[in-house]
Amino acid sequence: MVSLLANIQVRQGYSVSVIYSLRSESPKNIADYFDSSVSLHQIQMSSPFLKLLSFFKIRRGLLYKNADHIFLHSSFAGFIGRVASIGINGNYYYIPHCISFMRKDLSKNKRKVFVFLEKLANLKKCTYLACSNSEREEIQKEIPNASVLLLENAVDVPFWESTRDSERENIIINVGQIRIQKNPVMFAEICKLTKKLNKDVRFFWVGDGDEYYKQVLVDSGVEVLGWKSKDEVKDLLEKSKIYLSTSLWEGLPVSPIESMIAGAVPVLSDCSGNKDLISNGINGFTFEAAQKAVDHIVRLIDNEELFNSISFEAEGTSKNRYSIERYQNQITDIMGV
Repeated sequence: MVSLLANIQVRQGYSVSVIYSLRSESPKNIADYFDSSVSLHQIQMSSPFLKLLSFFKIRRGLLYKNADHIFLHSSFAGFIGRVASIGINGNYYYIPHCISFMRKDLSKNKRKVFVFLEKLANLKKCTYLACSNSEREEIQKEIPNASVLLLENAVDVPFWESTRDSERENIIINVGQIRIQKNPVMFAEICKLTKKLNKDVRFFWVGDGDEYYKQVLVDSGVEVLGWKSKDEVKDLLEKSKIYLSTSLWEGLPVSPIESMIAGAVPVLSDCSGNKDLISNGINGFTFEAAQKAVDHIVRLIDNEELFNSISFEAEGTSKNRYSIERYQNQITDIMGV
């Protein structure tokens, strides 16, 4: 989403700079994601000391650039960027990509701390751009005085659009980092339950991450494929019947959107973000318990007419709703250009 927005703005004639910090899972070829006209500036924030130092570096960069519009991506950037920019003019937009206090792995006290930090940083005038209605409602509930607009994510529709040339296999797929947020334990449970009913169904997880959870997936029969290129992911989605997400929370996940446009039917946990994508039984299915997910999977595999109906509806409704053109028009309106 960061590169998509930056590339849109370059095409609109803006001079665009991106400040970023590399993490272990960051792409090695990060420059390839951006138009060559985008100016990239690496400021590492991988330790407490570097985080503190980044405050001064970012402030210096904001003063030097004297930018008209500043976009802050992620909860950390939203906090440090707003604090670092106090007294610096410009139009500030904060895109949390699932704001920190929506996380379900936080204690009650830690969640309160995150809410307090958001309220503190919100003393700097800034417009929140929520990527889903779930996120917008959560921000408005916790920070009533915040200015919040809905800006749903977008994807490259022509790239992900299904050719529908090849017959799909009984493949259930997920794309993403293996971590607690994605609930790989439930994904493994669904795999085991489904294979008891149909041993020929294959479960793929494209991605990598936590070694413990990876082993849980492998032990249950899930084929962990590691990270794949964009072209390889598209090829896998076009071969798959179902995209399965067991996430505990999301902002507005991009991978299920890509899968819908590629023709795979989404079966998603009924969490924030996921539920914003689905009209249950029309363009996909949601579930709360593992057995319900299994029921949806078995029905879709056994009923070709149902699969085709849901697949075509998911693809059709996603093309306009999540197009880059819609995103660009909304951003232009928000910026008042």
